[in-house]
Amino acid sequence: MNNPTTTNLAITAVVLLWLLSRQLVERPLREKSPVGLVLIVIGAVETGWYVTSHPLSWRDGALVVASLAVGVLLAAMRAFTVRLSVRGGRVVRQGTVLTAVLWVLGLGQHFLIDTEVAAELGAVTVLFYFGVVLLAQQLVLVRRAAVAGLAGR
Repeated sequence: MNNPTTTNLAITAVVLLWLLSRQLVERPLREKSPVGLVLIVIGAVETGWYVTSHPLSWRDGALVVASLAVGVLLAAMRAFTVRLSVRGGRVVRQGTVLTAVLWVLGLGQHFLIDTEVAAELGAVTVLFYFGVVLLAQQLVLVRRAAVAGLAGR
């Protein structure tokens, strides 16, 4: 039997592990990365399908928006836990253990909405959540590199 919640949780675990593996290794800092946008699009489509058959109350919608706002705040904080340096003339980034902890905390707070909103809403909106917070973190990292004079090297 195919349980949508189990499938969503499995996809969430895979995406989280993939994101953490990319966050914790030294990688070039790109000004633009399509990953966040791809996750937003996939998440928006999945969320749209869900809400067509499970109408949300204004309270459910407000709680999802609140979770996204908290996620963006955590993403901005998380960006300051990432080390920036220059290697071979390129700006590189590497997350720390605290970066990983903040990813897990952010995901945890997002899934807390499942305790207060329509069933499975946290699992359904998680890819959208990942995309939004990944883009927020990226924007802060690029800004940090520019302010530190690392950009353009």
